[in-house]
Formats: sequence, structure tokens, C-alpha cells
Amino acid sequence: MVAEIKEDHRTVSAVMLCQKSQHPWADLNWSLLGLIPSLSETELQQAAEQGDVHYWSDLALQLYPLHCDAYYHNLVSQQPKVYLVCNQDEKNKPQPLLLTVDYDEAASYMETGEQVFNANLPVELCQWLEQFVLTHYQPEKPKKRRRENWHQGGQKT
Repeated sequence: MVAEIKEDHRTVSAVMLCQKSQHPWADLNWSLLGLIPSLSETELQQAAEQGDVHYWSDLALQLYPLHCDAYYHNLVSQQPKVYLVCNQDEKNKPQPLLLTVDYDEAASYMETGEQVFNANLPVELCQWLEQFVLTHYQPEKPKKRRRENWHQGGQKT
């Protein structure tokens, strides 16, 4: 009998582009280009022509069975996304805190003032995420609601 291999995490590198901002209140504009290994050399070279390219390696993308509902909604969206949550250092350079495919988790960080960048989720990671969701997702069974009896003693008054 072959043991089932459960892969609930991947290690990836994030690539960000830093450009001079056209906005009067900001000096720099940061954006998440994507993840390696899915970005091609051509894409990286084109980005380097537009600004400074920064790499953050060995970022863990961890999946949890309890968040499968959010992963499912990400997968069925028009374009699945990956979210990089960062805080800023003293030079306004983003410092990665979390890499996730859960929009709800990313949104909770946005509400606390952290910077959240997003990029398209690479096809390889979509397939991996889909397999995880198929393995762990169990939708809640619909519950039939009972109408409350608004009449005293069950009779109309």
C-alpha cells in the first residue's frame, strides 16, 4: 500500500518591482510581479528595464484545511491570486510577513494597515491548490431553517 503524500506547503520566491512614483505624496511605487519559478527570464529582463527588481527567496506558502472555503473561492474566481503581506522598514522598503492564497486573511491584514500586494497565481500553484482543496474541502450541509411561531400558544389572536 502506498502512503498518501500530503503537501500543505511550498517554498517560493517573490519578485517585486520598485519604480519611481508619479504620485506627489510617494517617492516609490512597489508592485508584486509574481513568483519564481513561474516568471520567465524574458519577463524578469523586461521588469529590470522598468525599475529595480527585488527578490525575496524562501517564502513559505502554507495551506490549512480550515481555509479551504476561501481557497475554493480564489480558484473559481476569474483570475486566482496570491497575496504578499508586508510591513515597511525605515526606508519604506516592503518586508514580507506572509504569503497566502486566502483573500480573507489578506483582507484582515489590509484592515490593520499592512501593505498587501497581489499577483496572478501561477498555473502550477493553481493545480497544487486545486488538489489540496479536492482532498480537504467539505462544504457545509445546507440547514433547513424553521419558521418561528409568532403566535401565542400556536393560535392566531
